[in-house]
Amino acid sequence: MPLSTQSQPGEQHVFVASLDNARNLSNILKAIITMSPSQPYFRLSTFGNSGNAHYDYPKDSDMMDLFQCTKTQTNRYKMSLLKPSTKALALSCKVSVRTDTRGFLSLQYLIRNDDGQICFVEYYCCPDIEVDDE
Repeated sequence: MPLSTQSQPGEQHVFVASLDNARNLSNILKAIITMSPSQPYFRLSTFGNSGNAHYDYPKDSDMMDLFQCTKTQTNRYKMSLLKPSTKALALSCKVSVRTDTRGFLSLQYLIRNDDGQICFVEYYCCPDIEVDDE
């Protein structure tokens, strides 16, 4: 069963995505180029003193196992709140990313132990501020 279907009964998400290989996420983000603005996509953005960066993932990208999005939504999260989840990211072999209509972020990491057992680590984060779509 794909990670993205591991939601609780009755939960409705605005966006659900699953990535195959979280270990190489940084390299993959740097390598991604094509994205027509008319196609649905998932965008990761960072903002800082050194500048801004945007990484777009088309819904039909090879990195996506499943992409479900019913409307455009923009949310911001404090990096200090997301940073603790990077330890699980480094150990994971799959990641499921979900948001609900309020912007709450759910990161679910599939981790294989040395003996082959599969375990899941879930990390939740509330949005920093509400952002209006322009």
